[in-house]
Order: sequence, then structure tokens, then C-alpha cells
Amino acid sequence: MEAQSLSTCNECGKKFQRKAHLLRHQQQHSGDRPYSCKFCSKTFKRSDVLRDHFSRCERRGNSAIPSSLERGRKRHACDECSRLKVKCDNNVPCRKCTEFGRKCVKSRTTAASSPETTTPGPSTPDTGSDRNSIGFLLNGTGETDFMREFPKSTTLSPHNQALDFSSMAVDSRYEPAAGGPSMYQENGPTTPENNLDIMLSHMELTTFEEMTNNREIPGENMMLWSGPGSFFVDRTAMEHRAFDIREKLKYTAATLNPPHLPSQELLDAIELITAANFTAYINLYFRHWHKHAPMVHEATFDPTTAALPLVLALMGLGGMYSKEARDILKLKLLLDTIEAYIFSIPGLNDEYELPGRTYVKRGEDASPEWQQYQLEELQGAYLMVVLQYWTGNHIARMRVRQQRFTRVVAIFHQLDLQTIQHNPSFQIIDQSSFRTWIRRESFIRLITVAIMLDNSFGIFHNVSPRFQWSELDVPFQSDDRFFGLANYDAMLASKMTPVGRMKIKNAFLLLFSERASEQRNLDILRSARLKALDMQMLIHFLYTHLWASTFSNPLAHLPSTSPQLLLQPFKTAMSNWKLLWDEIKSSSLERGEWNRLGFQRTAEGYFEAVKEVAESFERRGGGVDGIQSDCEKGVHLRKILSF
Repeated sequence: MEAQSLSTCNECGKKFQRKAHLLRHQQQHSGDRPYSCKFCSKTFKRSDVLRDHFSRCERRGNSAIPSSLERGRKRHACDECSRLKVKCDNNVPCRKCTEFGRKCVKSRTTAASSPETTTPGPSTPDTGSDRNSIGFLLNGTGETDFMREFPKSTTLSPHNQALDFSSMAVDSRYEPAAGGPSMYQENGPTTPENNLDIMLSHMELTTFEEMTNNREIPGENMMLWSGPGSFFVDRTAMEHRAFDIREKLKYTAATLNPPHLPSQELLDAIELITAANFTAYINLYFRHWHKHAPMVHEATFDPTTAALPLVLALMGLGGMYSKEARDILKLKLLLDTIEAYIFSIPGLNDEYELPGRTYVKRGEDASPEWQQYQLEELQGAYLMVVLQYWTGNHIARMRVRQQRFTRVVAIFHQLDLQTIQHNPSFQIIDQSSFRTWIRRESFIRLITVAIMLDNSFGIFHNVSPRFQWSELDVPFQSDDRFFGLANYDAMLASKMTPVGRMKIKNAFLLLFSERASEQRNLDILRSARLKALDMQMLIHFLYTHLWASTFSNPLAHLPSTSPQLLLQPFKTAMSNWKLLWDEIKSSSLERGEWNRLGFQRTAEGYFEAVKEVAESFERRGGGVDGIQSDCEKGVHLRKILSF
């Protein structure tokens, strides 16, 4: 393209190569908002922002998005290419369907020739956009973009979209079963490769309904804080904390891209962090995200004294549930700056080999205040990885997966958290010992969810685990009801005491019980009172070690290797896992408790992935070459399931 003359803004002097860009920029000065939502009457400066708004507009209900702003591929693409959001050459059969052996059907017509197709009817289910699913443990809009938006609390569950997923029997998978348990051998035929995105979406947060609540901000001098023992924090202290956050982020933003100064848009986003706003965002974290993996002790969390990395991470995670779309967009502008600040802190940054920057291991010899700060700093670093991984841009997702998480794991190794557990002889006799137990339990919860995320990276990106099987020696998380207690007095009043939990490795090995000892070992697992989260941890391990024993196993390529014999122990483990899972769904949980669960309910989606990998390996009669590692959004699974 030939160089174009620069157009200059009369208001601020900025220069643009294209007139369209100049006109769009000038709307910031004029204040014009020419685009409006026909459902709720909100106005916007840009059409693309309006288009984003339609997907989350609460007043739209089931009404169709205007055809001129409808998402997705053009209707002239074939059904499969349109569903998978890939380029279609418009032939029947098209090149993509021919390449992957799919049935190419072109039933859709253009909006111009068939305007009524823009509104799905009972016989034409609208599968919608894949923006909020993963195609991994999370979502995406394109072949290399796996997640664009944070899982919103307004997302409907498959139970409310039965027609969309009828071929996958989602209702029976994600609701407590009314009938008896199903075994691995009783499952239906293999899911074909072109249903991979649907199968992976079953592992996403968006496969179940999350409760929505408006944020409530008390006024005047004191601010109500969240938690079982809700208390008030001083507004002046919160204002000081908000000011400190703004100043640190401004400094970090100024150092990110020298000699260029931060954009005005970024500086305006930093000003969003007021005492009222960041209090509301952290409350939203505890209201919505906390249930997915409770590891921050909500009852004693104080935003005015907690480690700043944790405060920032909770603010970012909770802010993604705000009902103010403009606030979410501003917070997303801040994510890279917040991440840069957190991982510039001595000990957390990548220059850990330099003097004064090594993460110090002091253990229980240190003061309780130091131990608590170290815990909160690590929690913040881990949750920042989670936040960017779920809602950051493509580069940020790759950065936190490949670099930041690796740094966090290195610190875990320095502190030997992969072997942390409660002392069986430890007794809670006062408030101090209660806090000691809560702190150690928080470390256990932190390392276990980090192990799950590590396995998830392997499941969706074919990355070798950072935590090795031989080094892990941690128990399951203790009862959430006890972890939610505020203090020693509350423990006495509840008449509850913490009970030691089984180690994850021991439970995993019991799944492989042979028929002679199967019933006895299953009874041991039943007596351990496994929860949905425990079962999700076990299915993560099952996938990881199945993959290591099959497609990543060089011996699987030998002609003398029998795939059936290699898979037999895993089939036994899968059958036992499914039996226990169905028991938990049908009898161990009341429906109300089941509906309150977080992402633990996606465990059955991971079971489907394990089953598909095992069946693909058996169909192929062994391994396959050319499987990409450290890939994007299930590329390796797409290859092995296309057989």
C-alpha cells in the first residue's frame, strides 16, 4: 500500500494515516455517541463496542442481534466452518471438510436472502459464538485465540440451552444423576474431531450457571466488607490504599515502554481505582470467583493490610464481574500494567539469581506476620496468572503460561510447597493456633489449585508438567465449612474440628485397583468423603498420566506394544472414577449444594477428554508422530481425534 498523507486532529494535534481513524478519534473530543442499543437504550461511540454490548445486554433476552451487527462467519460458509469459525472456500464439499473427513453441509443462506434465519427457532438451535468457551479450559474466537472474555455470571448453563447441546447429552452430565452410575465401558461412541470444540467447552466455566448480584457499596464514612463475619473498614484507610495503588501503577506504566509516556487512556483507567470501586470489585471476587477454588481466607481478609499483589489480583478478578461494561474495558487496559508491577517485586521477578532478589525461605521460624505476607504475595502472583490467562490478550495469555507461571512454580519449589501438609499431632487450642492452621491450609489450597492449572496447561496446550509425580506429597483440601470459620471462638461455637484428608497420590493409586481388591479400595475412597473438587484433581492426574503413557510414550510406537494391555489399567481407573463421580452427584450432594459449586462441576468434561484420548489411541493401534507441543487451544487433540 502506498504511503498516505497524515491527517491531523485539530483538537490535540495527533496524526493519523487514515481519515477513518481520524474521524473515529475525533469522537473522543466531540462526545458524540451515535450508536445505541435498541434493547436498553445505552449509547456508544463505536459500533464494535455496541456489538460487544449486544452479547451481554441483560434486556435483550432471547431477541436476535441485528443482522448488521451479528457475530460469527458469513452465512455463505458451510455449517461446520461457520460453527468452528474457520475460513471456508464456499465449495461443497469445502477444502477444510475434505481435509478432516467431515460431512460438508451448506444449509445456511445469507441474511439478505433469508432474513428470518437471524432469529433461531425451536427447530434451529443457535449455538452462538464460541467467544466465551474455551476451546480449552477456556474460550476463543479464532483458531489461535482461545479466550477473549472472562466467564460472565450471566452465562446460561447447558441445562438452559438443551437444544444447543442435545447431541452431547449435556443435561445428564452436568446435573446430579437420577439413575444409577454409568461405567467407562458403557459410554457411547467416540466424539468425532469436529465435535472437539463442544467437548472442550464442557470443561469450561461457561458450562454452568453462575448466580448474579448487583454490587452494593455502603456510603458515608465506613464501608461494609464481605465475608462470613462481615465487618467495616475505615474509608480513609481504603482511600490511602487506593491512592497507593494508583501511584504504583502510574510509575509502572511510565517504565514499561520508555521513552514513550503512558497513553491518556491508560492513565484514565488507573483513575478508576477509587476506594469505592476496588472495594466493590474485591467483594465481587468473593461473591463469584471464590467458589471456584477457595484459597483466600475470606473471613479475615483485610484489603487495607493485605499484600498488594493479592489485593490487585482480587480486584482484577472481581472486576470482570462488574455490570458496568466500561469499567471492565478499563480494567482490561490495566491488566498488563498490574502484571508488570506484581512480577517486578523483589523475589517474584525473573531476576531471582541477583543478590537481594531471591525469594527467602523462612518457614515457620519467621514471624506470623511475615508468613502471612509471604502467603498473600504468592496467592496474588498465582491469581494474576489466572486472571491474565482467562481474560488477557493473546500475548498476555502466552506470557503468563510460559513465563509467569514457571516463575511461580520455581518459588513453590524453593519453599517446598509440593510436600506441605498438616502435622497430625497439631492441635487448635487458641486463636493463634487457629490462625496457624488456616495459614497452612491456605498454602495447601494454593499448591493444589496450582497443580490443577499445571495439568490443565498439559491438557489444552500439550505442555510437560512443571510438577513431577515423584515430588508431590500433598493432601486434599480440608472442609470448606471449617476453612470459612472466622476465628477460634467460631470454631468452638460450630463444634467442628479439622479432619486430616487423604493424600492425592494415595487416592489416585486406589483408582487403579484390580478386581480382587476393587471393592475394598473403593470403600476406602468413599470413607475419605471425596468432594467434586477432589474428583476434578484426580481426573486431571488421570489425563496427564494417560497422555504420558500413550502418545508421549516412545514404547507405544513399538510393534510389540499392545495398546489394549497398555490401556487396561487406565480403563479400570476411569471406570472407578466415573462410579465415584456418579455417586457424588446422585447422593452425596443436595441439588442446592450442587448448583452452588464452581468449576468443579466441569470434572465430567475432563473425563470425556480422557475417554477420547484413550479411545483414539486404541483406534490408531499405538502412537502417532508430529504432535505439536506447547501449542494453541487443543491443536494436538485436533490431530489425534481426526483419525
